[in-house]
Amino acid sequence: MDSSTRRRRRAASTFVAGLGVSLLLTGCGFNMQTLQPYTPAHGVNVDVPAGEAGRQLKVRNLLVVSDAEGQGILSASIVSPVADRLVKAEGNARRADNTVGAPLTITGGAVELRPNQIAVLTDGDPFTVTSPDLKPGLLVDLTLTFESGAQASAQAPVMSYEDPIYSSLSPSPVASPTATAAAPAATPAPSATPTP
Repeated sequence: MDSSTRRRRRAASTFVAGLGVSLLLTGCGFNMQTLQPYTPAHGVNVDVPAGEAGRQLKVRNLLVVSDAEGQGILSASIVSPVADRLVKAEGNARRADNTVGAPLTITGGAVELRPNQIAVLTDGDPFTVTSPDLKPGLLVDLTLTFESGAQASAQAPVMSYEDPIYSSLSPSPVASPTATAAAPAATPAPSATPTP
């Protein structure tokens, strides 16, 4: 075998090897699916700038859990890189045709955010959410406002209390202390004929 044939074979095998490597690497990049964050949860995630050096306040699994009558609670986990407070939540329900529905009435106290510690909104006294258009299976437009001025806005799902995952979040009914009156004893009806 002469040297020109060997060179051609070496060039061909180098080309084939290079082609194979390039085909393998075309699926690799900074935007590949395996590098994308994924949270296996029903709610949505929102990141907003907080503090310096590009740090972010992270809202995770934001959603509303509701009954069919339009009464529910706000659910999310929040981590902030700096001390802050969640001071207000507001928004609108969405109707079945995805048009903007009635405003949400959201009540609840401020939530303290300690640096790099998770705050779960359903721990303690939850934020209650009511609206005539609030229905499980639909969406809500939510804006969370923090004392620092940061705002986290998202369109979040409305889940049902009947879903086993959220059944423990259902507000427990308050037992009312009602006294049960004993039924009066039946009195015999007067008989028409006297007994001897």
